[in-house]
Amino acid sequence: MRALVLAFVALFLTTAPAAADRFSLTYDGVGIGFVPLGGITVDALVDESDYEITATLESRGLLNLFERTYLVARSSGAIHNGSVRWLRYDLDHRYSRKHRVIAMTAGADGAINAQITPNYRLWGEPPTSDEQRRRSRDPLATIVAMSIDVGQTRRCSGLYPTFDGRFHYVMELSGGDIERYRGGGYDGESIECRMAYIAVAGYEARDAGRRRIPEGRVVFALMPDTNFAPVLRISTPLSAGGATIRLSRFNRARVDIELTSADAP
Repeated sequence: MRALVLAFVALFLTTAPAAADRFSLTYDGVGIGFVPLGGITVDALVDESDYEITATLESRGLLNLFERTYLVARSSGAIHNGSVRWLRYDLDHRYSRKHRVIAMTAGADGAINAQITPNYRLWGEPPTSDEQRRRSRDPLATIVAMSIDVGQTRRCSGLYPTFDGRFHYVMELSGGDIERYRGGGYDGESIECRMAYIAVAGYEARDAGRRRIPEGRVVFALMPDTNFAPVLRISTPLSAGGATIRLSRFNRARVDIELTSADAP
């Protein structure tokens, strides 16, 4: 009988499914309230221990007159007790007849290996230090970390050091007003946070505009059956009237992940 019970337990550990959330999100970017700037699609798979996220951005409308852009970014990593630790980040960016590829990985000790093609000739003053890189997440991992923190606490609070392959900056969330959000396929509770961009290192003199990005607003979805709060809207005031990235399509699915005996606790 004991052998039969052990065999049943082993079979259960081999095949028991774990639930994950998969979000397929589409956003429209607009400037001055109505001028189309581009579209963004996000595919995020998040469970209690891992995440994978891919974002694609393609410029259109007025923005194409100044800089035609196509960008694909991917990030993956681990989640432990709600804390996000990124492991790999890849960026493929085509803009103004240029093409830049970034591949970054984070070692177990936090050390970052970055391969950038073509490489930068200048790294800013001061350049990002090794210690700053170790304490940072990649840009997509920062979004995942914000979404998990807000989803768990239902508050806007925290500093998120970020390194994108060159620039080191800190995203800060504060404030927090819970309200109803309707739009883009989502109808439910949300929270609007103040969001600050704090430039730290890796910037050149010509990056003055990037250093002075004004404080914006970001709205996260709050759902009762998940700790992940996807972004619904981001708005930033600009001298020309402001820019907004807003949800245009929302799709969420529960995904069963097969748990093997090697993965089981």
